[in-house]
Amino acid sequence: MSPNVKESDSGDDLPDQVASQLRMIEVMHDLTLTNLTSIARIIIANVKNKSQALQVCTAINTWIAINGMQGNVTVPEPLVRRYVRKVTS
Repeated sequence: MSPNVKESDSGDDLPDQVASQLRMIEVMHDLTLTNLTSIARIIIANVKNKSQALQVCTAINTWIAINGMQGNVTVPEPLVRRYVRKVTS
């Protein structure tokens, strides 16, 4: 394990964390992420730890808030991949 990554920041429960964060976005904005599963898979497959996952989910939340999204929302996968690249580079 990297010395900069705390044991509690390992990826063991990363899928649960990402799913919880995305569901919280749905609850807070009273919307449905129509592609929640696919964006969760992108995040889980590409981030190195829970901190990076949180950064990506925060960016998605900000994108939704700034754009005043409502109802059924499809987050563009290229946007998610761009956020992932930014936090992992």
